[in-house]
Amino acid sequence: MIPSRCPSHPVRLTEPTCASAHEVDFEAPPSDNRVDSCTIPMLFLIGAPRLAMNMAWSAQWAALGPLLQILLPSWAVQLVQVIGPITGLVVAPTVGVLSDNCTSGYGRRRPFLFGGAIASCLCWFLMMHTTDLGKALGDTPDRRHWTAFFTVFCYVWMDITVNIAQVPATLIIADFAGERQVLGSSIGLAYALSGSFFVAGYIWIFGPAHEHIKAFLAMLMGIMLFTTMAVCLFVKEKPLIPTFLPSTSRTVQDALAAVYTGVRHLPRPLALYCFLFCIIQYGYTAYSSSRGQFFGLVVMGGSEHGADICVQHANCTIEQQNFNHGVRLAGGITDTLANVVGLLFLLCLPWLVRRFGAKRVLVTALVPQTFFIGLAFCKNVPVDIALVSLGSISQAAVFALQMPVIVHVVGFGEQNRLGLFAGAFNSANCVGQLLNFALASVLVTSPLGYALPVLVGGVVTLIALFVSIAKWQVRLHTL
Repeated sequence: MIPSRCPSHPVRLTEPTCASAHEVDFEAPPSDNRVDSCTIPMLFLIGAPRLAMNMAWSAQWAALGPLLQILLPSWAVQLVQVIGPITGLVVAPTVGVLSDNCTSGYGRRRPFLFGGAIASCLCWFLMMHTTDLGKALGDTPDRRHWTAFFTVFCYVWMDITVNIAQVPATLIIADFAGERQVLGSSIGLAYALSGSFFVAGYIWIFGPAHEHIKAFLAMLMGIMLFTTMAVCLFVKEKPLIPTFLPSTSRTVQDALAAVYTGVRHLPRPLALYCFLFCIIQYGYTAYSSSRGQFFGLVVMGGSEHGADICVQHANCTIEQQNFNHGVRLAGGITDTLANVVGLLFLLCLPWLVRRFGAKRVLVTALVPQTFFIGLAFCKNVPVDIALVSLGSISQAAVFALQMPVIVHVVGFGEQNRLGLFAGAFNSANCVGQLLNFALASVLVTSPLGYALPVLVGGVVTLIALFVSIAKWQVRLHTL
């Protein structure tokens, strides 16, 4: 059942047909109205595409990352990887606004979910044959320019299409969750974490994904189609009947401007949360983007020079062995334990929010990521693994509470511009990643090396913790 248009939170809209951000009255008394929610089994069905989305991002790191390292120089790899956050910065708000205003008979979210999923599968089908296409066009073992071209092309294509599918996959959960926003968001994020387990398990059983990329991508295509088509077939949206229908050119213009307008029109509680989200994501990305180097160079005291080549000849030095062991630790047991801790926290999150409120839960959950300050100086492997694993609690909280807080502030209904504001938060996530790309290359040149970005990440998280305690005011206690 689609949630009704009647807001049930301490927020009301002065004009229900036009829920502009500046029209939100934060002093309105609580309403006794309640919004219907879909069943919990239906929430599990609606959240399933998040599994495929996160598998796609994990696959990009597991399959395309090594290929880029093989085919391109290091500076080019960094340039290509920056495309991801830039694409998300533009695509997510644009798709969010277009889906908010979509008048298709199939609903607002499903057309974009369907199109993004099909386009992603076509991208992966082409990706399966990049080497074959390169050979057909004249590539040799020493000159693989065509293979590199098609790989980069697919990388950018995938960044665009997976973002197109991911936005409606998130929004449709909020549309149907009703009063169960925290539960719905937790289910979606649990699916996303499970996607990382799928990819890690595949690599653990069959070996590196890029060594048998066709089978790996075929599995990814199957899961993407199964989860997204189930939602498209069995979840029925109510078509949007707008009170005013702008021209197509005006709609497209508004969508393209969403990167700016989404942030500019954020109500105060959301604007502050968006800022906190940005710096928290910078703090975590400062570790996650270089976790292999951190464990290999800082924790284990290894050396990366020739570490990839010496394995083939079984003549690695102690320093090279330490580096390789650190990389395996970072991407193996550490990531796995972090995902397990995140899943366990998500199981408790709806109850915690109902019992203690969203603010107390978020503030408390930010504490583990501040431990990155100690992580930067600690070389005890079990302690480091524990600190990183606890940091996943901060990530799970800040992501899972994002959509419930947005809905709590702007209210329910088809005119709440949910896609616009959700796009603003996605932009904040991308800005945090871009900040890391910009600063990390400078910070690692210091005497502390890869420990300094981790230290800075912990410090900015500590700042976010103090700001959230002093300034962020949201009273959200629902499931």
